[in-house]
Amino acid sequence: MSKNMRRDERKQTKKSLAPPIFQTATFTFDSSDDLEAFHSSETDAFFYTRYGNPTNEAAERRLALQEGAEASLLYASGMAAVSSVFLSLLAPNARIVIPQESYRHTRDIAEGLLTRYGVRVEIPVENTAESLETLPEGPVRVLFAEIPSNPTLRIPDIEKMAEWAQNRRARFVVDSTIASPALFRPLEHGADLAVQSATKYIGGHNDVVAGAVSGNLDIIEALREQQALLGSILGPQEAFLVERGLKTLELRVRRISDTALKLAEFLVGHSGVSRVHYPGLESHPDHRRAQKYMSAFGGIISFELDGNHEKADELVNTLQIPVLAPGFGGTESQVEHHVKMAYADIGIEGAENRGVPAGLVRYSVGLEDFEVLRDDLGEGLKKL
Repeated sequence: MSKNMRRDERKQTKKSLAPPIFQTATFTFDSSDDLEAFHSSETDAFFYTRYGNPTNEAAERRLALQEGAEASLLYASGMAAVSSVFLSLLAPNARIVIPQESYRHTRDIAEGLLTRYGVRVEIPVENTAESLETLPEGPVRVLFAEIPSNPTLRIPDIEKMAEWAQNRRARFVVDSTIASPALFRPLEHGADLAVQSATKYIGGHNDVVAGAVSGNLDIIEALREQQALLGSILGPQEAFLVERGLKTLELRVRRISDTALKLAEFLVGHSGVSRVHYPGLESHPDHRRAQKYMSAFGGIISFELDGNHEKADELVNTLQIPVLAPGFGGTESQVEHHVKMAYADIGIEGAENRGVPAGLVRYSVGLEDFEVLRDDLGEGLKKL
């Protein structure tokens, strides 16, 4: 008997409850006619994983449903998603407006990479719709926003920003990674594209790096064509993990948000904490806007220890429950002295020049019990 497999012996089944992981680089065809039918779009077959994969398609379909989008597209990382959107929409002499407070590397790619290719980057002083009115007149290609912003969790007026972008025929791109589709869906409030670091709440288990863009079918298909050329695809195993995370996204984020609000209220009453940044608190400058836009307030709490970076170091070293690690959005609580974790290369002064207080601690709440996290924080603050 031959040890070599025949074509007709390579058939696969797709009756699994969970989407199978199609761990393959390429797909086969039964004949030249079969191949021709594929190229004529007469079948829903797949060709080569750089152009599409059934595992990725299942995850993208589920994400589109959660974002309220016509289509979604997965990328190899959140930064791959952001950079691909920028490369698709921008050109020499085009203007992009990006907020001063945003994910550090989003701003870095704008100022450090896009400007090399002649893109004009403008950064308003404040993350508000009103600040847009102070910008010079003239066409704008892209308006970028975050909701909530990183790390002080500001909530811009997305609908006013959408109106501003529409009046200038700009594409409005919103990164809602900290909220996730469980709490806020940018497309319902005027955004053209919703961007996610799926590494965070969507993946949710600190075991996958991924990014995503959601929007109308035309622009997502254009991005898909670009992605096939650039090669910034997500692997099938990672897509499987994204799809798995989406199944429990709302349950996890709701539980985490409930705990985070209680912890924020606890921190407000503590003498060692000078300021708490959490949109669920009435003291937060954008609390009413958060109530309007978000169904809950998320799992990130940022708080300051009298502007003292040494106290911030001491606290993150003392806490026993959260891990000291970059990132957020997983089932385990994480903590970081933000300027040292995210801005080590430019130092405390450089971070402060970007509006990040030296003594700011960013706490990503996980699925641990509130009482356990509260007691751990309380003990840690007592030792300062």
